[in-house]
Amino acid sequence: MKNIKIKCKINITTYVFFLISFLCGYFKNILFIFCIVFFHEMGHVFLIKLFHYQIVKVEFYPFGGITEVDKPINSSINKELLISLGGIFFQFLFYIIIMLSYKNSLISFENYSLLSFYNKTIMIFNLLPIIPLDGSVFVHTFLEKFFSYQKSFRLYQILSFFSFFLFILYNIFFSIDNYFICVVLFVQLLLVQKRKKYYIHRFYLERFLYSFPYKKIQNQKEEDISVLKKETRHFFYEKNRYLTEKEKIMEHFKMGREKF
Repeated sequence: MKNIKIKCKINITTYVFFLISFLCGYFKNILFIFCIVFFHEMGHVFLIKLFHYQIVKVEFYPFGGITEVDKPINSSINKELLISLGGIFFQFLFYIIIMLSYKNSLISFENYSLLSFYNKTIMIFNLLPIIPLDGSVFVHTFLEKFFSYQKSFRLYQILSFFSFFLFILYNIFFSIDNYFICVVLFVQLLLVQKRKKYYIHRFYLERFLYSFPYKKIQNQKEEDISVLKKETRHFFYEKNRYLTEKEKIMEHFKMGREKF
């Protein structure tokens, strides 16, 4: 628990929002939202620790948090799915706590209503398949069960951009002033697009350097390494012989072929 505390950080913008909310008379609202966000991120932290991954940093922003984890891209798909839903699970637990607190007269109906509303809103928002929200992480990881890493990454980006476009239209149509959130999401979308090659190269490098557990073996004919999937051991049939995926990765980068 001490290790988790050291790596927690509150972004400077959060302090600014707390000050503005205090001056405008909305301090309680922002405090409630922060408590829900904290509980949400602790859900991710709990599962990350349970699966023995290393936490780099947990940073809290005014309306959300980011938990950075040091783990291989080729991690277990099922573990990734559970981690992506860890925050939602803890928010369900949080709702049970506030409901029991209200029933036992520990909090007022007004506070119960506010907490319930914010908890539900944040939960639904986090399930949207927009980078970097939990919904997008879940979708990306789920796609990896059926497609290669490179193809699932491409689909993940397309779906995220499309969902972001719908989110913008929804905000315009209903005149919701979520400009700050829209800007943050757009910046995150651009950052992932900018680092696309890094993620894919890292995926290949991990496959070349390490041996990961696999659930099935797949033979390929005259294919490039873009077909590599998580939890699958690939063999490539080429010139009347089979190459391991590590040999194929080495061959690919020696020839300098890149297809993204």
